Amino acid sequence: MYIADREDQGNLVDGRASAIYTRQNNNGNRQGYECAEERDYYPYWHPSQWKDVAILATNTDYCDFYKAESQNVKAKNYCHAPDTPEVQSAENNQAECAQEGNVWAEQPSFGISAPDCVRVPWSRENHLGSGIDGFNNRYNMTVPKGESCVKTDNCVCVLRLRYNISTIEDGFPDMSRPDTGFIDWTNNGEASAITEDIIVELGNANTPELAMATDTSQFGRTFQDRTHTFRIAARPSGVPASARLYNLNVRGKRGNIVQTYPATEYDFIPQYLYTRVGDYIHFQWTGCDTNPAGNAGEGTDGTDRSNVVQIVDPAKSKIVTDEWAEKNKKKVLFEDASTRLRFATLDQENCQTKEELLAANGNNEGAAEQNVANCGKLNAAERYFDGGVLRMNKTGTFYYMSTRNHNFSNRDQKGIIYVVPLLPAWAVGVVVAGGILFVLAAAVAGLMFYAKSHPHSGVANMFSKM
Repeated sequence: MYIADREDQGNLVDGRASAIYTRQNNNGNRQGYECAEERDYYPYWHPSQWKDVAILATNTDYCDFYKAESQNVKAKNYCHAPDTPEVQSAENNQAECAQEGNVWAEQPSFGISAPDCVRVPWSRENHLGSGIDGFNNRYNMTVPKGESCVKTDNCVCVLRLRYNISTIEDGFPDMSRPDTGFIDWTNNGEASAITEDIIVELGNANTPELAMATDTSQFGRTFQDRTHTFRIAARPSGVPASARLYNLNVRGKRGNIVQTYPATEYDFIPQYLYTRVGDYIHFQWTGCDTNPAGNAGEGTDGTDRSNVVQIVDPAKSKIVTDEWAEKNKKKVLFEDASTRLRFATLDQENCQTKEELLAANGNNEGAAEQNVANCGKLNAAERYFDGGVLRMNKTGTFYYMSTRNHNFSNRDQKGIIYVVPLLPAWAVGVVVAGGILFVLAAAVAGLMFYAKSHPHSGVANMFSKM
């Protein structure tokens, strides 16, 4: 593959000619089961277990190439020993594979649609997808119906996200090839357009040289390669197949804005959720117990927990109590007290009051806050909370927050759910007007029929004058 001048700089010599050593990964370090070469190059020449969903590219001129080279639609080849097809050999091309007496085999395509390829939305540098409107950019993915697990409702999926950056600046040599627009092994060594710490000569031999801080392991590289495991559950039997079902979740992590960078502090996602009467929302989120010790936050150190409580006024964070809910039934998001309590306390058990916690911890408030029995800080809650699927039965604007993660300063975990009528006001007006016109038309038609059958009536005489 393309290694620029890293054969010497990165010690990428013949003895290290393996897919774990790349221009970006000179030391051969691996995370889990990753293959560094496959991670660094797309589309990859070799078979892979990953099915492509989408390519979000700055330059969509290459989209046809990406889609045609995806294993979704194109078979890939590999080399294996004659008697052991499951064991791959080192050779990576047909000629060398045959020279070693091995078999150059073909791995069929996945037989699914080519991946989507669209222009990537603008994102602030180094802020993990923070978009131009202040919210995270997103891509809507539809799980292919052809997957067998979708049919049996037992999908456990792994979603992979790769963040590649192509370093291009005016003044540097053109690294593109006219046939594909990409570079490969033919651009290695002396043919490489970039070299380590380029020396610039401004004039004659007596003129001082300038050194450019170029690192050939950093040009055009993959900065992030992350995987996320999730499960797709069957739609509950009580939710009609035609109903819209939204997932309301939590993003971000424990810490202040410096400690969480380049991610974010806690936030609900979607932060602003627009629904209609009759729609359903699945309230669920997960935390963790492995945040860096010392990161700012409430409750047991190193843990993430979130809850949902409705608030009356988002500016004042006034909590909806049972007393308020009883007086304002049309404004309550969770219609019964047991649901409100469950979303607020997350099914915690063996809780202690503040007085009991202080007494058990020698009046040390810090220790009391860390105590697992401190349910006020959600310390006894499980990492994952599944609130279930709730139907939106009334219109309104509903504000809510997490009591644990709201510090009344710049840490503000709040969300809004808007529930609008099934039809907007203008559509209701059109339907009503249409109904009125229908009634009037029916009445006129009835009068005309009557006039025709009673030619000497007053109604007939009226029509004759029109």
